[in-house]
Amino acid sequence: MLRWGAAGARGSAAALMVGALVAGCSTSGTVGGGEPSPGPASGSGTTSPAPPTDRSLASGTQGPPTTSASSADVTVTPGEAAAELKAYQGQNNAANAALDTAAIAKVEGGSLLALDQASLVYVQGVGGDQAKKAAVPMSLDDPQFLIPPAPSYPRGFFVTAQAVQSGSPNTSFLMHFTQDHAGAPWRADSDVFLTPGQQWPSFAVGANGLLDYSATQLAKLPLQTTDLVAADRTMLADDNPGQPGSPFLTDDSTTAELRWIQNETDDVSPASVAMTVTTELNLAPTYLPLKDGGELVLYGTRVALRVTQSGRSFTFGDQGWAKLAGTDTVTGGFTADAVWMVAAIDPPDKGAKVQKIAYNGGLVSVQH
Repeated sequence: MLRWGAAGARGSAAALMVGALVAGCSTSGTVGGGEPSPGPASGSGTTSPAPPTDRSLASGTQGPPTTSASSADVTVTPGEAAAELKAYQGQNNAANAALDTAAIAKVEGGSLLALDQASLVYVQGVGGDQAKKAAVPMSLDDPQFLIPPAPSYPRGFFVTAQAVQSGSPNTSFLMHFTQDHAGAPWRADSDVFLTPGQQWPSFAVGANGLLDYSATQLAKLPLQTTDLVAADRTMLADDNPGQPGSPFLTDDSTTAELRWIQNETDDVSPASVAMTVTTELNLAPTYLPLKDGGELVLYGTRVALRVTQSGRSFTFGDQGWAKLAGTDTVTGGFTADAVWMVAAIDPPDKGAKVQKIAYNGGLVSVQH
């Protein structure tokens, strides 16, 4: 986890980057949404009733569960979770201070790793105050562990905590950690940050202290995570964030994506601008049961923005983005890839709108 300040700042940086790259070119391109491509999800076991087979309670960097008739319960204990969070804090701070992309890969995976490695490469290019800020240690305070039952590997846990770093406002976040098999290294594979004015819902926790999936309507829901992604993409393609027909009560991440894709490319014609979107399976769909019978859904998507103009040289005016792209200029066009992770409340009333309460996202690569 490498903080850029408040929630969504990484996405804002991506918006500025696209504007800087194409400024002075001008825009005739179209913004169109590709169809999400659903894929299988894997995850830990649950208490009865079991969720649908395409729903994961742990994240998607894992392989299929290694179950057997004699498998012992491997549910994470609170002590194990606390020890892992403390170890992650130290290793994350060390990797950030050294701007070490290989070191962060030892403790992160999935979408979070893609975001943080890109961030570290960016800061390598910028240096100066950004590099100094990355070296400021961050503490993960007031952790509240949310542990799903796991009769077999892979196993994992969720945690809400406050990210506390000198010079930055405290930010509340939700992270997921996963372990593929006994003795395997732990990986943090997602984090999302609360948007202003939001708070985490009350989670369904049983008498045993574990997340109680029998208390939610999860097994009976028609909602699929890819449906949420498709709705996001439809809004994006239609350029109608927050319209009455939206299935979402709040559209924070979609609005940020539109700003990144469209508003920052208003003055780039005659370059052609096209967008494609796919379901990002790392983070695989994850679900946390809520006390009121609803669920908190975590999902991720990848957005690819292609900018082309025959014979034109696009200049990377920011040293950080030039470092990420591996060059100062490209000729003919480039593709900027971003990952977005979203946390949304799916209420017990299935006729009600889904409410986005947290997200994290930004640029992960520039290809040419």
